[in-house]
Amino acid sequence: MTARVDHVGVVVSSLESASTFLRDVLGLELKSQPPPSPEGVRIAYYGGEGARVELIELSDPQALATRLGGAEARIEHIALEVDDVWEAAARLRARGVAFTTNEPSKVRDTLAIWTVPDTSAGIAWQLFSRIG
Repeated sequence: MTARVDHVGVVVSSLESASTFLRDVLGLELKSQPPPSPEGVRIAYYGGEGARVELIELSDPQALATRLGGAEARIEHIALEVDDVWEAAARLRARGVAFTTNEPSKVRDTLAIWTVPDTSAGIAWQLFSRIG
């Protein structure tokens, strides 16, 4: 399986505050900011050379509190771009890795699937392939 780190997903309590830090303090450039999802989730991708940082702000206060546990921000997942997400998922399943869904789902221009952290060294990994 060939994979490259595409981004690190970080749930934040304030997209504006985290964006200001990434832009003004770290000097990272805003790469994209898709429209909010129907559920009100707002994201922004920042980066320079190499992997990006995905900031994720949830609109549901209870979901945000559950995922942050009182913190301002928390790394939620590490995303790996793979050539074939179906093949990658099958290989990982054969090694005992479980996923949050039975099969990859369409997320914007990708097919993606997330591991269950308890089965993947305590880390949630997003595996995805771009679709044309």
